[in-house]
Amino acid sequence: MANHKQTCLSATERVYHTRTVDTLACYHREMAKILMNSEYSFPNANKAKKNNSDNLETKIKNCTIEKKAVDNAYDNILETLKQQSNFTQSDIEPYFSHHHSQVMQLAKFGYLSALAYNSDNVFNHHSPLQKQQEKKIIDDLCKLIGYSSKDAFGHITTSHTLACYEILWALRNLKTLPMAIARHPKSRDLVADKKAFELFNMSISDILAMGEQLHKREIFDDVSYLTCRGTGMTKTMHLGKLLVPVSRFEFWKKAMDILGLGYDNLIALPIDGSFKTDTKKMRSIVLRLIEQGEPILGIIGMLGSPSYGSIDKLKPLFELRRECEEKYKNSFYIHIDASQFGYMKSLFLDDNYELIPYKTLCKKLKKEAPLLELTPEIYESVTQLSLADSVSFEPFQAGFSPYPTGVVCIKDARMSHFLTNPPRLCPEQADGVPEIDGIQSAPAVASMWSVHQLYPFTLSGYGKYAQIQWETRVKLEQFFNQAQAFEKEGEHYFIRVLSASDFNKLNFAVVKKGNKCLETQNKLNKEIYENLVVKSHYRQDLSLLTLCARNSDDAPAQFCHECCLDKNEWETIKHLSLLQLTIKSTQIGDKQQIEAGYQYIKKVVLSALER
Repeated sequence: MANHKQTCLSATERVYHTRTVDTLACYHREMAKILMNSEYSFPNANKAKKNNSDNLETKIKNCTIEKKAVDNAYDNILETLKQQSNFTQSDIEPYFSHHHSQVMQLAKFGYLSALAYNSDNVFNHHSPLQKQQEKKIIDDLCKLIGYSSKDAFGHITTSHTLACYEILWALRNLKTLPMAIARHPKSRDLVADKKAFELFNMSISDILAMGEQLHKREIFDDVSYLTCRGTGMTKTMHLGKLLVPVSRFEFWKKAMDILGLGYDNLIALPIDGSFKTDTKKMRSIVLRLIEQGEPILGIIGMLGSPSYGSIDKLKPLFELRRECEEKYKNSFYIHIDASQFGYMKSLFLDDNYELIPYKTLCKKLKKEAPLLELTPEIYESVTQLSLADSVSFEPFQAGFSPYPTGVVCIKDARMSHFLTNPPRLCPEQADGVPEIDGIQSAPAVASMWSVHQLYPFTLSGYGKYAQIQWETRVKLEQFFNQAQAFEKEGEHYFIRVLSASDFNKLNFAVVKKGNKCLETQNKLNKEIYENLVVKSHYRQDLSLLTLCARNSDDAPAQFCHECCLDKNEWETIKHLSLLQLTIKSTQIGDKQQIEAGYQYIKKVVLSALER
C-alpha cells in the first residue's frame, strides 16, 4: 500500500490541479485502501494491537517530499489526525458516549465517494443520482414508520434539529390557512358554515382537503399571502398552544422563538416517576385548554428521550386526539421525535415489513434474549408510530451513519405545499420543496444510502442490532447493580443506576459511601467527567447528564433516595448530575465481555478520581 502521506499529498494535488475522472477514481481507490487498513466497522473485542513500527509517525519520518512547505503542512495535519485515530475508540468497543456512535465502514465508503465526486459537497438540483438515493432513504423510513410511500413526503436535512424546525414551520403555515380562506372573497364559501373557534381547531386532513380546493380554483398562492407567510403573525392568528415533554422544553422553546410563535404558547408536559410523559396530566391539560376555548397547535411525543432513554406511552396520545375530535370537534397535530429510537421499530417487523404480533415477538425475544422484557406499552408506542402526522429521525444516533444527518417524514405529502414560497418562480414548472436549512449534504446522503442497501429495517436485518444494543444495556445495568463497592484513596464508592431507559442508554451516578449531601455527589460526578475530558484529549467515553426541575420535574427525587441521600436534598438542591453511556454494541456480549465492560468503566472512573 502507498504511504499515507504520499497518498494524501499526491491525490489532493491531482484533484485540485487536473480535476479528471481518472484522478477522482484514483483518489477514491486510495482513500478506500487507507480506510480498509485502518479499522473495521464492527471490531472484535480482542482487537489486535498495531505494530509501533507501522504507525503513522514512523511512516512520516521515513518519507521525503520535495516541497518543504507542503511537507510541513502535511506533517502538522497528519500528526493531528494520528492523535485522533489513537483516541477515538474505546478500549472496550461496545461502550460509547452520546456522540461517539459506531459508523459502518460501508457508510464511510459512501461518505468518501461523495466527497471525491461532488466538489461543492451539496447535491440540491445538481445530482440526479443522489436525489434517487434520497428517495430510496425516505421510502425505506416511511415503510419503517408504516406510511404509504406514495402518499408521504420527506427529505434529508443537515440535522435533526432543523427537521423539527421544518415541521413546526409547515404546521404554522398550515394552521393559519383556514383564517386566510375566510378572508379571501373567492374562497370564503369553503368555510361559510364554520365559526371562528372551529377554524382554529380544524383537523389536519380537513385543512389539507381545503388546500386542494384552492389549487383547483387556482387561488392557492393568493390565499397563501393572507396566511402568516404574507401578513406575519397577526392578532387574529392565535394558533394556540404547543405541548411538549418537559425533557425537550428548551429545544422547542428555541423553535417557537425562531418562528415567531412565542414562549407563552409553549406548555411543558410533566413526566411521571418512570420518566415518561404523564398521560393523565397530559389529558387533563388538553381538556382544560379545550374548556377554556384555547386552540391546540400540536403535541410532541417522544420515541426515546435523549436525556433518560425512556419511550413515551404514545397510544394514550392518539386515543386522546380521537376523543377530542369525536366529542369536542377539536383536533391537533401530533409529531413524534424518534431521533433516538426510531430505527428500533425494525425489531417489530418481519421480512415482509408486517408487524409481528406481541405474543409472538415476546416468545422469540425470550428464546434469544431471556433478559429482555417487552412491555405492552412499549410495543403499542412503537407499533402505532404510523398514526403520527410526522416523524423525525437522527441517523447518526442509531443508524450507523456519520453526523450531520437528519430526516423528516410527513404522512401527507400535501403538507409540502406549505413549505414552498408562493408564487413559484415559474408557475408552469413544478419547483422542488426548499428545506429550512437550504442545503443538503452529499456525503450524508451517500453514507445513509449505503447502509440502507446493506440492512433491511426488519427483525432479521437492522432489528438484530437493535436487539443486541438493548440486551447489552440490560446486562450491563444488572452487572452494575450487583457489583461491589470499590476503593480509592481510602474512600469507598459504588455505582447507582437510574432505571429509566427503555433501550440503549445507561444513566448512573458514582456515589461516595456515607455521603448524605446531593451537592457533594453532584460535584463528584462533575469532576469525574471534567477529569476525563482533560485526560482523554480527543476521546470521551462518558457524557454528563444534568437533571433539574426544569427538565425533569421532581422525578429524580426517588433516585436521590436510592443513593442514600438525606430526605430533603432534592427539594433543596433541585439538581442532579449523572454520567451516561450509550450502548452501540453490534456483537452479542457474553458474561465475560459484560464484566470486561464494567471493569473498563470502573477503570475510567478510578482514573478520573485521581487528583
